[in-house]
Amino acid sequence: MKRVSKALPTLLAAIALNACAQAPAPSSNAGPEVILAGHKLALVNHEGRCALRSSDASLLELDMPWPCQFSPDRDGGKPRVEQFNGVQIIIVRHVQPAPSLPGGCDSQYQAVRQMGNRLEPSILARGASCSSGPVDQKNFVGLFEW
Repeated sequence: MKRVSKALPTLLAAIALNACAQAPAPSSNAGPEVILAGHKLALVNHEGRCALRSSDASLLELDMPWPCQFSPDRDGGKPRVEQFNGVQIIIVRHVQPAPSLPGGCDSQYQAVRQMGNRLEPSILARGASCSSGPVDQKNFVGLFEW
């Protein structure tokens, strides 16, 4: 028994050192990219907020916290770009568990459209869904005045 009690601290120290020596997690300051009306946009962490950085280095801060993600296409792969009235639109969303709602989530999303040479964000929409799958076209267009 004394051998086990003497070996146990050494074993625990070795496990702790191994855990500390593992490679650090990759930086979480940038996310996936999408092409909107010929402009490459990337999701970035801007002072704890979700933002879109364009290939020309301009920044559009959104009304939701980081981390965020693009709404996926129906295949669940790349970000979905919706066409409506000749305008391209994307959705960016943030989903996190809601402590006050067991099994529910606090979800927020904003549509962003390319109007001429500028990006225009919609109002912020909120919900309680934990879904991260594709959304209906009305979510892309219904948050804007046309």
